[in-house]
Amino acid sequence: MPTIDDFIRPKEWCSDFVNDIGKVIREWAEDKLMPIRREIDGDWQKHELVKPLMKEVLVDLGINPAFFPAEAGGTDMPELMAMIAIVIEELARIDSGFSVAVACSVWPLIPILAEPHRNMELCIEFGEKFCGDDLYVGCHAMTEPASGADVENVGVMKGRTIATSATLDGDEWIVNGHKIWPTNSGEIADLFGVVCSTNPGSTDLKDIAYIFVPADAEGVSVGKPYLKAGMSADMNTDIWFDHVRVPKRYRAHGPGDDVEYWRHCISTGNIGSAAMCIGVMKNVYEIIKKWTNERVIAGKKLKEHSICADMLSDVAIAIESTSAWTWAYIREHDHPEIYGMDPWSDEFCLKTRGLAVHATTAVEWACSRAMDFMGSYGYSREGDIEKHWRDQKVIGLWMGGKALKILENARYWYETETI
Repeated sequence: MPTIDDFIRPKEWCSDFVNDIGKVIREWAEDKLMPIRREIDGDWQKHELVKPLMKEVLVDLGINPAFFPAEAGGTDMPELMAMIAIVIEELARIDSGFSVAVACSVWPLIPILAEPHRNMELCIEFGEKFCGDDLYVGCHAMTEPASGADVENVGVMKGRTIATSATLDGDEWIVNGHKIWPTNSGEIADLFGVVCSTNPGSTDLKDIAYIFVPADAEGVSVGKPYLKAGMSADMNTDIWFDHVRVPKRYRAHGPGDDVEYWRHCISTGNIGSAAMCIGVMKNVYEIIKKWTNERVIAGKKLKEHSICADMLSDVAIAIESTSAWTWAYIREHDHPEIYGMDPWSDEFCLKTRGLAVHATTAVEWACSRAMDFMGSYGYSREGDIEKHWRDQKVIGLWMGGKALKILENARYWYETETI
């Protein structure tokens, strides 16, 4: 009988090592996360349930140190994107908000952790915390109140609306600005990766800087968590930087390199978002398969009605197509020597935008259609479809939103020049 493990995941592209990590995460999620996933909706302000679970995954199961080199106390696991995708998918199958919180702990460190643009000095310094025995969480601070998706729209805006500034004063950067919406902000974050400008208003990409700011630095303050429709395990707040001083070495790389390697975050975010959608859809598949097999309408199982079978088929097709596309891009990311496109290049970033659009459209449709056939049970908390339905919507809204993703994908495939 087919299960979620029969959907596409090319065996020759996914090592036993990575698959084993997935099995560990799945077992943990079913044991620890599944029993309380409905309760997490009420934990959006304090994360009294979420933070201990984050520690179990990031620290006890070794996800944080997995990305750090051995010299920094990490385990330097291979197949970067494959491992990220497996962890995200398995956690999102239970709770996509929790999946985001875990993934975004390391996400802001991609510009300094990923080979071949590894900043060993910062890896060693930050590795002492991220690879330690206590929970230490990262936060990627991009979006700003006035500019919306402009920060991520590097191809056209070229950073000219980035208002958060970084001014060099001797051996220190002075950071000023206001960021909104980043995952793990509020009282969760210990280290911010901040997209800022050394010359606000400039369109010179060399003026875009990526600077790390400890959350306990003087001048950093955060607002209260936003109350959202879903994604309660993903804490989002405002962040203010008021003449915050950090060491000069906390800039990821330097002029020109910062924006290039920061784009690597967007590429991994696109693929990671797709993996998250797959995890959600796989649980939707499990729920709706069980429901339509047990529910009897007009004397026969619901799944035996042709109108229902049409929906069930489309859900399976959505998972298969998204999985196939996602794993193709995971392969390209992890093996640039074969495909000839660097994972941090503009081309790869724009190309992966299309995958993110496809995946977020597919998961939104799958949740909605499953709810249609479960009726009021699908709309109730106890059916769990309702939770996925609320949580998944924001996956298509982050990193610039669906409109920017569509435009950037067109830039790649059609070489548009003005949009």
